[in-house]
Amino acid sequence: MEPGVAGAGEALRIPATIAAGRGIELRPISVEHAAALYALIDRNRVRLREWLPWVGQSFGPDDLNTFIKDRERDNVDGVSLTTAIFADGEICGVVALHTINRRDRNTSVGYWLDSGYGGRGIMTQACQAIVTEGFRRYGLHRIEIRCATGNAKSGAIARRLGFVEEGILQEAEWLYDHWVDLRVFGMLERQWK
Repeated sequence: MEPGVAGAGEALRIPATIAAGRGIELRPISVEHAAALYALIDRNRVRLREWLPWVGQSFGPDDLNTFIKDRERDNVDGVSLTTAIFADGEICGVVALHTINRRDRNTSVGYWLDSGYGGRGIMTQACQAIVTEGFRRYGLHRIEIRCATGNAKSGAIARRLGFVEEGILQEAEWLYDHWVDLRVFGMLERQWK
């Protein structure tokens, strides 16, 4: 493990903000973000539901509060990193390093963005920042992005960041009432710029 990188059982100091680009920053998710995040989810529910299995009609404020409290604890424990994305001071989405496998030093990235902020490169910059955190602060060796084969926008982010498309996992995710194939993109620490 590199100096300054927390190992298993060590406390990891999470920065209050992670710079992701001009006017874009990531902040560890907090209950103070709940109302604004719920408004974003509700406004984007139909679009997000197309690709994210947790955005059903029954997903409500209590579900979000439970999710946020669990992620706050995970952030402190260093077992994942879930952040709110801010663009010019306004919350606009979420990007996360999912559960970190310490033994194999790997994880995957998950993300979503409010439709009003699309097409500005925000998510690409947010993903770049969180992947950099994963390799530098968490000492990871491998990071994946997995997305449904039909989710061209998500796949485009992985490609722009230089992730290598490694293959397709057939019927790997249950999405409400059907199975979807997932495209797997990988990045190794030695490949990351």
